[in-house]
Amino acid sequence: MRSIQMLYLSVAETANKWSMSPRRVQVLCNEGRITGAQKVGCVWMIPEIAEKPLDGRKKLNNSTMLSTKKIYIERSWAMPNKNTFEIKPIRELINQELTEGLWIDPFANRNKLATITNDLNPAYDTNYHLDALDFMRIFENSSVDGVLYDPPYSPRQVSECYNDVGYNVTWDTTKASFWGNHKREISRIVKIGGKVITFGWNSGGIGYKYGFEITRILMVPHGGWHNDTICTVEIKTHEPDEKSFSKKAIGMTEKVKLKTYNPVQQDQLLIKKLQSLPIDYWDFKEIDVKEYTHGLHSYPAMMVCPISRNIIKIVQSIRAVESLADPFMGSGTVLVEGMLAGIKKIYGNDINPLALFLSKVKTTCIDISKLQSEVEKLYTRISEKFTSMDLQIENADDIMRHVYGLDLTDKNGWGMDAPKFLLKYTKENNLDIEIPNFKNIGYWFKPRVILLLSLIKSEVCIIQDEPIKAFIFTAFSETIRFVSNRRNGEFKLFRMPPKKVDEFAPDVIQEFKTILDRNVEKMNAFVEACADSDTKSSVTIVNNDAMVLSGIPDNSIDLVITSPPYGDSRTTVAYGEYSRLSLQWIDMFNLSEQEIMRIDKSLMGGIKFRNGFEYDIPSVELRNALDKIKDKDIERAGDVYSFYHDLAQSIQTISRKMRKNGYQFWVVGNRTVKGVTLQTDKIIAEIAETCGLEKIYSINRNIINKVMPSLNSPSNETGVKSATMTNEHIVVLKKL
Repeated sequence: MRSIQMLYLSVAETANKWSMSPRRVQVLCNEGRITGAQKVGCVWMIPEIAEKPLDGRKKLNNSTMLSTKKIYIERSWAMPNKNTFEIKPIRELINQELTEGLWIDPFANRNKLATITNDLNPAYDTNYHLDALDFMRIFENSSVDGVLYDPPYSPRQVSECYNDVGYNVTWDTTKASFWGNHKREISRIVKIGGKVITFGWNSGGIGYKYGFEITRILMVPHGGWHNDTICTVEIKTHEPDEKSFSKKAIGMTEKVKLKTYNPVQQDQLLIKKLQSLPIDYWDFKEIDVKEYTHGLHSYPAMMVCPISRNIIKIVQSIRAVESLADPFMGSGTVLVEGMLAGIKKIYGNDINPLALFLSKVKTTCIDISKLQSEVEKLYTRISEKFTSMDLQIENADDIMRHVYGLDLTDKNGWGMDAPKFLLKYTKENNLDIEIPNFKNIGYWFKPRVILLLSLIKSEVCIIQDEPIKAFIFTAFSETIRFVSNRRNGEFKLFRMPPKKVDEFAPDVIQEFKTILDRNVEKMNAFVEACADSDTKSSVTIVNNDAMVLSGIPDNSIDLVITSPPYGDSRTTVAYGEYSRLSLQWIDMFNLSEQEIMRIDKSLMGGIKFRNGFEYDIPSVELRNALDKIKDKDIERAGDVYSFYHDLAQSIQTISRKMRKNGYQFWVVGNRTVKGVTLQTDKIIAEIAETCGLEKIYSINRNIINKVMPSLNSPSNETGVKSATMTNEHIVVLKKL
């Protein structure tokens, strides 16, 4: 029997064929609604013969309408409870009516019955802390199987709920339009056949006007003066009339406005919110800290994204935040979260070229269709080029060992002169590969790996679209780390033992593809999240010393969220050393070899005080600690002084950039030097008092997912170990 070859179309080709957007085709693929669609890497392939799915968002005709004939009405007495879902007959009803699929709860409070939960109050452990209307706008048309809808039951309750978290709600936002706007959103997102369970003082539910028919009503009297709680179960039977969604009706959606507080009230409310949170709230044990573009590339000592996400939400609940800055942005975590929160002006600063590069890539939304097309073409070029020279590349290590007589683990010979030997090898084998020439390349990479990285790099350089090229180079940079001879789990450059180097044979091309495919998916999720939040953020990335910050206007910043280094780079996290291999491989930074090697010396604490110093930092806590360190090691005391001297200058500069009454959140760790604890949280608070700032609160958090080892050798004494940092402090400052 002769086999029949199946023809496949891309997302873009299918979208053109079916007269819909590529994004809609991707959604249909993700939902499993296109028969035969297959995901190859990060790309969906759709059979040419696949039929266009019916659009559940469009109105059904009478012949396809669902119908509910019977309505079951029940009555069950129960004691009243502020938490509706803890009332026994109501809980039983929910358990009976919940179906499989995606259920949401816009007013979840403490309840976790739905798949995705929301509550405006950040004190509750929910997936989102948004206004209910904004929360429901996250979801696609006809994407939700059920809604648990337990809103405030009266205008008074609406006002109480909103005022409790800092929103000013008037009669205009508590009249019928408040619930009407919710009904329109519920009707839009719930599938035909989906359910809504409504809780309140009436049995109106969502209603036939919005496409729903009642199947069940439960009345729960509580006795005495208490109102009955009425639970209404409805099924969506049809799409509503277009008139229900007229422009006039949609235009009725009213945005609640932040209540105006005086500065003292603002501070009190902020402190109250922070105090109300559980003790482990900031630990983020089970939250994905690599979602969206946060996961594109590793970076030393990254702030976990939920910290800035939740700080932004809490501050936004008490005041408007028009501008956000991170003076020590690293790879751009705070900037990404600012975009997702819809903040208009966002500033990031760092002195490390790799940090600037990564932050730019992470905050640039890329057309996913164009990106996927470029990735597909790149993979084809790499495959074709590798196929033409695979034997010469795969045999490179053996030839260098046995023909050239080189020890590939030796720093001399191969380690020092790798470019010379590879140039000879490529000429002898007619390999069209340009070999990079930088110091000790052979010490960190084996011959075969260098040839494969060079092959990939040459094909990436062909790409004309600069944002896409930079995005792909980010995956290339991450690949470099995994295929080098560096020791895993270290931010500083330490090589594997010689035996492991000799045995190490990574699949370079596959590693690159795996990382790039993953990154495309993360960028896609980020682009969609930004579109859903309707963000139009302006992101400015500045390459400057934090002591200067000339790229950020004075008196312009509402909120600073930052995590500075915890000490000088030479003795703590060596940001420059970590970045070195990427900067040497990628020709996008216009840096000399000397400039790359000196990055750590240009960071905070780079100036050395070998023979003492004249103390001039306004912190008693620091002075007492330095006196103890000086007695043990005057040179190490100088290193510590140098770092905090630069930090004090930075705090002064950052204060100048703040608007009056703006907030700063400093995420810091307290390190130990020569057995003396440096309490950076207290030191920052003391310095801040001389810079027009005041400390208003401090938060302690446990470091759950540590990258650093649990023990280290702080004094470089053989066999002497001490525990590394297990917690951080978030110092909250205010501009006076």
